[in-house]
Amino acid sequence: MRSLTTRFSAAAAAIVLVLTGSGCTSAPSEHDELRASAITIAELPGLGDVLVDGEGFVLYVFEPDAAQTVTCTFTCANRWPPLRAIDGGTPTAGDGIDASLISTLPNPAGGEVITYNGWPLYGYTADTSPRDARGQDTYLNGGVWYVMQPDGQPLIP
Repeated sequence: MRSLTTRFSAAAAAIVLVLTGSGCTSAPSEHDELRASAITIAELPGLGDVLVDGEGFVLYVFEPDAAQTVTCTFTCANRWPPLRAIDGGTPTAGDGIDASLISTLPNPAGGEVITYNGWPLYGYTADTSPRDARGQDTYLNGGVWYVMQPDGQPLIP
């Protein structure tokens, strides 16, 4: 009986480890890395000029990141993937982008996250097409999300 209990406990512990670990990492996908290659500007109705990635997807900042740290990690990053640096570099600055405002911060999940004026930049998985801005002024994952303007300030209504 004791042997059965020991095996059951070991199996339960293994299942807990697998379940605890699943969804807790945000390994970069090829798409994330391609999106980090450029930062440009797009004019959006009702929002004006905002930052977008190289594919035209809107870039967001997370209010809790005001301390210039990457706070959207693990489960949060599954919905709001960070704009990752490619091989530790910074992306190309498009027309109207102040290249001196582009930098990186360490990502607790690994690698570097691109920043603009100290704010880590993120995409939003609900934005299914370039120039979608479904995440603007949205409270999710413990804070409010805003699009980033070319002057380095979040667009706070």
